[in-house]
Amino acid sequence: MSFKEYLKKKVIPTYFMIVTFIILGMAIAGLILYRNARIGNLTLFVPPVFGMIGCLPLLLDFVFMKVKSSGIWLILYNAAELVILEACILTAAYFIGMIDAAFTAAVIAVMVFAIFSAVGAIMYIQDKSFCDIVNDALAKYAANAAK
Repeated sequence: MSFKEYLKKKVIPTYFMIVTFIILGMAIAGLILYRNARIGNLTLFVPPVFGMIGCLPLLLDFVFMKVKSSGIWLILYNAAELVILEACILTAAYFIGMIDAAFTAAVIAVMVFAIFSAVGAIMYIQDKSFCDIVNDALAKYAANAAK
């Protein structure tokens, strides 16, 4: 798969899923933590920027695409991807002034984990349904070829 195809099939859909979940997470966290706060126009740029940051680990995924061969490697890779993602998001949030207390950092870290898990689950379901379709088509082809 070329990098251009990888961007179209993996990075762009993931970006939009991440941005959607960030908006939902910000809304929920805002209602819980900052009920009386008013937001400025610059706040509207936070989800797209964090969506781009959230897609950075996918570049690592493109590099190691052919290496993932065992279940243990996949678990270790996803754990490393989550750690990198948490570090990127928390660092960016700290430098733009979103983190004012340890509790806020913990809420952001939990949101990142929840978004990472939700996006991973959605991608797994999509990939599994595609694989099931391909396997069914191959089984039908093999059955027809055997006749």
